[in-house]
Amino acid sequence: MELDYDLIISDVDGVLLMEGEPIWENITPLRKLMDEGRKVVLVTNNSGFSRVLLARQLNYLGLPIEPNDIITSGLAAALYMKRSWNVKKAFVIGEEGLVEEIRNAGFDVLITSEAEKKIPDAVVLGLDRLVTYDKLSIGMRCIWAGAKFVVTNMDRLWPSRDGLRLGAGALANALMYALRREPDFVAGKPNKWIVEVAMELTRISDLKKVLVIGDQLETDIKMGNDMGADTVLTLTGISKPSDVEKTGIYPRFVVKNLSELLLK
Repeated sequence: MELDYDLIISDVDGVLLMEGEPIWENITPLRKLMDEGRKVVLVTNNSGFSRVLLARQLNYLGLPIEPNDIITSGLAAALYMKRSWNVKKAFVIGEEGLVEEIRNAGFDVLITSEAEKKIPDAVVLGLDRLVTYDKLSIGMRCIWAGAKFVVTNMDRLWPSRDGLRLGAGALANALMYALRREPDFVAGKPNKWIVEVAMELTRISDLKKVLVIGDQLETDIKMGNDMGADTVLTLTGISKPSDVEKTGIYPRFVVKNLSELLLK
């Protein structure tokens, strides 16, 4: 099938990588589309990535992606806080990539012992595979005392080579339940804010010929549908065909992988 799109917005986890391992049946056809002149931007809810290191890995795998062509929910969260609130100090529940983006935005990142003594302006929560009960409790107490509550994304699940694991949304829900309140801001998909960040940083102005690719109906596909783009659900990650009717979220294409998309 001839794909009449100028811009492709693709997810990473469950589309290009599975816990760091390449998904070749998606990488190879995406490289073909890039060779044909399509612009590719990666928009991921995974806040743990270092954009520089991820770009290096993808280039090694044959995808010529620059760090500025990668928009993480951590970057989106950092930019929102910088532009919207008077935040100086943040306590981060998350991995290296999220800490890096918060620091790069000019915020002072408090370590656990500091957050216990001085209430930060914001608590930023993302996927944290080494999270502890104590760290979540400290974050909860900081929010209770008045810190802003920022979540990078509300993904329920995260795809790994060994099967599904808890996503950042599962951790966020522990604090939401304890505090009986919603986050002040959720940066990632399906929030269109992350697309606005992507458009700004990649200097994209026209969304008329956009294709959004993802493996999750409730994040990737909902975001694409909400912004009026065509969407592709690839069955290499979390969502399955039976989930379409359950969620009421309908992609334009459902494919086993992106190689199948090019054959349609």
